[in-house]
Amino acid sequence: GGADIVRVATPNYLPYPDLIVEKLEGTCISKDHLETLQTLAADADVVVCGCGLGTNCHSVVREVAPFCRKAVFDADALQNPLPVSGETIYTPHAGEFARSFNRKPETSPAARARVVKQCAESGTILLKGPVDIVSDGERVRFNSTGCPAMTTGGTGDVLAGLAGALLCRLPAFDAACIAAYVNGCAGQKVSAKKGDGLIAGDLPEMIAEVMNL
Repeated sequence: GGADIVRVATPNYLPYPDLIVEKLEGTCISKDHLETLQTLAADADVVVCGCGLGTNCHSVVREVAPFCRKAVFDADALQNPLPVSGETIYTPHAGEFARSFNRKPETSPAARARVVKQCAESGTILLKGPVDIVSDGERVRFNSTGCPAMTTGGTGDVLAGLAGALLCRLPAFDAACIAAYVNGCAGQKVSAKKGDGLIAGDLPEMIAEVMNL
């Protein structure tokens, strides 16, 4: 997505040369890591938080969030009360939206859009679905790119990372809209070759291709 230096703070071993791993002690993220995480967050242009985090770390997320100039909160970071950064994107699917905002998304795109717009008080929301809904509380955009093969695990994590990369250079609403569109286009292109055999790891290289069309 165009991000430069990417650091991942995790207790897990990640053997990827594209990433700088900030290895944390223990088996899961805890309050013992707060000082390290807050320092890393303050130094970063954007923080992406929640993917693979686990549900027992929400208090840590809440205490790190104020140190983030910009942030994307996804997956396990989407718990009540919601974390809030200087400029925030939330990327829930329908279940995470209901859990985070205490509102059940409606069925039709127009009705869903009204609910998302009403809930976008502390940041931009990108509600994932057959039609993605993006709102910053004032504007609303609909995105229809994507395909059923993208319901496989991990594609939402790729979307969160892409939104974070774009947020480095764009306002939150624009970053969320473009991320939804590009991620969906990448999925369509991969699915045209692999059908339901698409996996999340297929998307990053195609994302770069789509963004450079």
